[in-house]
Amino acid sequence: MKNILQTSISEEQNLHQSYSISSYNRLLLVVKDLACVRTIEEIIEIVRLAARDLTNADGVTFVLRDGECCHYVDENAIGPLWKGMRFPLKSCISGWAMLNKQAAVIEDIYQDARIPIDAYKVTFVKSLVMVPIRIADPLGAIGAYWSTPHLATSEEIELLEILTDTTAVAIANVQLFQKLTNQNALKDKFIAMLAHELRNPVAPISNGVQLLKLKLGVTGAVGETVLMMQHQIKHLSKLIDELLDVSSITYGKISLNLEKLNLLELVRQSLNDHTQAIKRSNLTVVEDLPNTPVWAYVDPTRFFQIFGNLLDNALKFSKPDGTIWVDLSYIPGENGSGSLAALSVRDSGMGIEPTILPELFEPFTQADRSLDRSRGGLGLGLSVVKSLVELHGGNVEASSRGINLGAEFKVTLPVCEEIKILDNNLETIDAAKKSLKILVIEDNDDSATTLKAVLEHFGHEVSIAKNGISGVQTAKELEPHVIICDIGLPEMDGFAVAQELSKDSKFSRSILIALTGYSGQEDKELALKSGFKCHLTKPVDFEILTAEIDRYFLVSA
Repeated sequence: MKNILQTSISEEQNLHQSYSISSYNRLLLVVKDLACVRTIEEIIEIVRLAARDLTNADGVTFVLRDGECCHYVDENAIGPLWKGMRFPLKSCISGWAMLNKQAAVIEDIYQDARIPIDAYKVTFVKSLVMVPIRIADPLGAIGAYWSTPHLATSEEIELLEILTDTTAVAIANVQLFQKLTNQNALKDKFIAMLAHELRNPVAPISNGVQLLKLKLGVTGAVGETVLMMQHQIKHLSKLIDELLDVSSITYGKISLNLEKLNLLELVRQSLNDHTQAIKRSNLTVVEDLPNTPVWAYVDPTRFFQIFGNLLDNALKFSKPDGTIWVDLSYIPGENGSGSLAALSVRDSGMGIEPTILPELFEPFTQADRSLDRSRGGLGLGLSVVKSLVELHGGNVEASSRGINLGAEFKVTLPVCEEIKILDNNLETIDAAKKSLKILVIEDNDDSATTLKAVLEHFGHEVSIAKNGISGVQTAKELEPHVIICDIGLPEMDGFAVAQELSKDSKFSRSILIALTGYSGQEDKELALKSGFKCHLTKPVDFEILTAEIDRYFLVSA
């Protein structure tokens, strides 16, 4: 008999120990899950399932404090309880637990004066335990219920208390995450609005400078001054673009328009675009480029941005009479797959401190940390480069032998097989030699006037409308070849203008160009969906604008 009793006790102890281990393992998994959540709804779902598992209860409720009420947000039970209902704090047991900052353990609800019997008569509940979430300043409670008389054990109470403590931390993390997310959203909105407001005054200045360049040329003191002003305007525009790009990339708002292109031609074109900057810096560029095409799927605009940023960096940190080496090579993969293109930009400039290299591609990191900040910049260019390269499936790395020993940036991108480009024998018609009817829809007088002056310099007939409604009316009266339209217009915005004009067949051969301070990816996509043929950002380079107008002739030829 003694042996049987000892065996029974031993089995019960083993069962209890097994239950304890199982419960704490389950609790450990819950803690890990709660550490990763980002919403209150996720917390509630995890906790309502876990609380019942941990206590072997017939039901649990998740309660949140809502002012002077208890909100029974969710439940997991064998029968309906009070999901979605609200009760005054002082008239329910969850409110008592929160107000008294302690757990309520009730073996028989009908014998406890704290229980509102009428609310419980329609339920299965006979016993319960209610534990507040966060003892110091309760923000809710978790309740466990049994359908038969049950006095919660110390272990069950302890498990619930650990769960509520973990829940409190998870809720605090979610609230902090949501606060930071909201603040970031406000920051992004502010940056976008700031960029738009900065572009508005920059646009007429840029238009005016380009008009001076056309009228006066680029020789002599005046010409050199005009070139200097144009260079500084482009620099300001680049800073604005980098601010927006970092924000957009961070939140996944940039998508690539991939095309199968020859990287060799893109590199040559970008080098050609930097010719004036290279001459101004009195630098020598040594090219080591292949004789055969190197094909890859890239977004051409973003590729120019990547390579342009690396070239700008080399120009910025090189001394006069220095050298920049640009290499493009093909790295074959194993068994004909996994081949790469390697693009390297190396300079003989100031070099990079070893301590800076690991953080060089982080936002707002700068190699130039001198007080005079003579090289300028926001420290965003390389961060944008890294993100754009990775979006292309590539990699970028930096190296330097030390101060005054130069630096090298190497980009690798996946390549594809060679393709043939068909010659369509289309003759490019220079828009500057054609007199077009152009309508400019722009509410900023300075921008409209200077844009009109430049276009008239090319021999075009230009009209101006100052809001969306008059823009549509004027377009229908004049039937212009080209319509250049702002987005942020009074009375009727640019998107609505494009949608309205796109409905009219008489504009099927017209080219609608969005010219705006709004430069986000979403703005560009919405512009194209609305009926614009292209989206350009203020201040516009007239070579780019002219190229877009040229398309009108190519399409309508």
